[in-house]
Amino acid sequence: MFERIIIERFRGIRYACIENFGRVNLFFGKNNCGKSSLLESLFLASGLSNPLLPFQINLMRGYGKFQLNDMRLDFYNLDTAQPIHIQLENGETRDLSISFFEQSSDTVSIQPDAASSLSNVAEGNYGLKFDFKVNGVPYASQLRFNPKDTNDVTRVLDNNYSEALRCTYLSPKYDFNASIQGLKNVQQNKDEHFIVEGLKLIEPRITDFIFTDNEMLVDVGLGKRIPVNMMGDGARKIVSLLTAIYDCKDGALLVDEISNGFHYSVMCDLWKVLINAAVRNNTQLFVTTHDIDSIRGLRDAAKGEYSNLVTAFKLLRTSDDELKAYHYSLESLDYSINQEIEVR
Repeated sequence: MFERIIIERFRGIRYACIENFGRVNLFFGKNNCGKSSLLESLFLASGLSNPLLPFQINLMRGYGKFQLNDMRLDFYNLDTAQPIHIQLENGETRDLSISFFEQSSDTVSIQPDAASSLSNVAEGNYGLKFDFKVNGVPYASQLRFNPKDTNDVTRVLDNNYSEALRCTYLSPKYDFNASIQGLKNVQQNKDEHFIVEGLKLIEPRITDFIFTDNEMLVDVGLGKRIPVNMMGDGARKIVSLLTAIYDCKDGALLVDEISNGFHYSVMCDLWKVLINAAVRNNTQLFVTTHDIDSIRGLRDAAKGEYSNLVTAFKLLRTSDDELKAYHYSLESLDYSINQEIEVR
């Protein structure tokens, strides 16, 4: 499991060090305090060799531009002279440095010590360089853009490294269609009950589901099965969450704004389903919220057998852009809520 992360110069975070993660981790705090950036940092460090990840997380935020100035947006204070640095401990030490470059040559060495190959020429290709280490062993990859055509992208990977970690990021603007293949795997392995149990939170009459023409149809006791899309955002999100947990067996799932699409009354049961699914699949969960009902739901769901699996962190960003995480055990979270202490 992920144990600790250090973040330096990523987006609005100048520095952060967060540790003592559990099986299920909830991050809460005010808007724009750094919750999403924390999840994105975990995502980047889980895919060290993939230089496309910074652009994928921008796309999940609804931003799809790749011009030279757009490269600067992920760097603290837009300063590309200072690389992004993320270090993740998860039984091994994963160390990632992301740097920006401009160059006039069409060929660039990606060896970690080949800094002399990068120049500050205003014209020519530009892109990002990933220098990363796993337990001290160095690797590198790169993404280059042609300024005359941003669709002309060259990705250079390090053939000496193969990523074994499974990690999925579900943004608030998740795409349900991306869950279809995972659902087919669930059905192929005869684990449909895994999804059905979760869907019963939204519609207790559901008994099973099938696929036809890449569409998920559920049985709710009517004369014919109906598309799950007709059941609203809550049903689709439950399917996406459980499918992602199933797909991230022995890995990690990152979920931004867990409460989107759900009525407050189902939050406790939703958490019970998610925690149980995480335990069964050995998946570590990292979840953000700014909703008090999500926090209360987790508190109520985790009492008893799950109490030692859950950790909550209140995130605050200081005036000098350090992201601080205040650890709440289940007992302290419960006390704070019962005493009506502000935890959001």
